[in-house]
Amino acid sequence: MYKLKYRRQARNYLARLPLKIKTAIVECLHQLAKNPDSLSLDIDTLKGREGFRLRVGQYRVLYTRQDDRLIIEIVKIRPRGDIYKR
Repeated sequence: MYKLKYRRQARNYLARLPLKIKTAIVECLHQLAKNPDSLSLDIDTLKGREGFRLRVGQYRVLYTRQDDRLIIEIVKIRPRGDIYKR
């Protein structure tokens, strides 16, 4: 099982979300930690950047994965329209 690490901006944004959305995102992240190659999760690689994208309803979670150390670092959590803006 992978260990989840959150960057400060992802952790702070997640804390401000409504409980229903926060619960859905956290549940998907726990599934991701158990099996990062799961076909039941909507995962895709990022184009033009390093990392992956997890789709949870209208929200997107950007993360990186270190297979040698079994760590998934949550970089950013935002709504679909705002996540890809730099």
